[in-house]
Amino acid sequence: MVKVWTRCLAWVQLTVMCRKEMRQLLFPLALWLSTLGPTGTRGDELSVPQQRGLQVALEKFHNHPPVQWAFKEIGVDRASDMSLPGGTFVRLEFGLQQTNCRKKDWRNAECKVKPNGRKRSCLACIKFDSKDRVLKQMIHCPIGPPWGQRDPEGQQETQCTQVERAGEETHSYYFPGTYAFSRSHSSG
Repeated sequence: MVKVWTRCLAWVQLTVMCRKEMRQLLFPLALWLSTLGPTGTRGDELSVPQQRGLQVALEKFHNHPPVQWAFKEIGVDRASDMSLPGGTFVRLEFGLQQTNCRKKDWRNAECKVKPNGRKRSCLACIKFDSKDRVLKQMIHCPIGPPWGQRDPEGQQETQCTQVERAGEETHSYYFPGTYAFSRSHSSG
């Protein structure tokens, strides 16, 4: 009986020690996780081209005739921008939610998100030239599930790639003899 008690006491002491060590490990882990933040990106964390892209996307969305109510951006899930020879390409995946304002007032800061308002998951691909003018854009904000689940054929991805290529040199690859061949046909 004494052996059983000794074993139980040893097990209890081991458990208490493990709990203390676990608590000591959990605190640094919690601090580290808090520095990572949520999975989405807040609007104030977007780069300048990404912020500009979001504004262009919101303007285009609210100019769409079927839209009757103002929507507010409720979170950016993914954002990227890439400098290319033809300009800056911005890709954004973000959420919108219906507000209590009409669409003409979408910029009004007093518009409040409706708790049960319609939600949209949007994909925006925008190409800016070197003077920050829009070369080409594609904004897709379907009603319902996120856009990726509604695009099994990859049509939006194809359109996004076309936007990315806008303003880029179409004949950027020169092969030996290409220039000479094109010159001989043009002269004669």
